[in-house]
Amino acid sequence: MATTTSSVRIARHRELSPVAAALLTIGGNILVLAIAGFAVAGVGLAAVAVFGAQLLGSL
Repeated sequence: MATTTSSVRIARHRELSPVAAALLTIGGNILVLAIAGFAVAGVGLAAVAVFGAQLLGSL
């Protein structure tokens, strides 16, 4: 390890525990699925708003 003459303090590197990393991964995946679900629902609502009368007329 090389010594330095710099007076700037360097923060110590901290690592996440494996449990915290797993929880963040699961939480991130749930968030992605929720966003995708809202996107699909939004596209569905937009399609009903635009084509609703035509869809009802074709039935």
